[in-house]
Amino acid sequence: MQKRNITVLATGLSALFLVGVSTVHAEKLTRPGGDKTAHCEHCHGPYGCRPVQGLIPKLCGQTAEYLEMTLIQFRDGRRVSPIMSQTTKFLSDDMIRQLAVYFANAPTAGK
Repeated sequence: MQKRNITVLATGLSALFLVGVSTVHAEKLTRPGGDKTAHCEHCHGPYGCRPVQGLIPKLCGQTAEYLEMTLIQFRDGRRVSPIMSQTTKFLSDDMIRQLAVYFANAPTAGK
């Protein structure tokens, strides 16, 4: 009987783990670039709405056009920032567009 309880417990824990993994995987699929979006949020905060320091701008609430233009300027060296120049260095135009749209449409209420 005790062996059966351990098997049931192990099966239940495995199922919970798989549900958690699926949820994390699904979240990454809805975000452009997965880790690229998360990388932006290290400094700009969740959804780009809560920067970790005062000089770091909010991304949420900006227009997609402005964000796209700014990221391209950083990438191409027309706007200078050591961190942003390195961060955007290998981003394609398509990825920049996706990131700009994502952060422009991020939820801003209560942030």
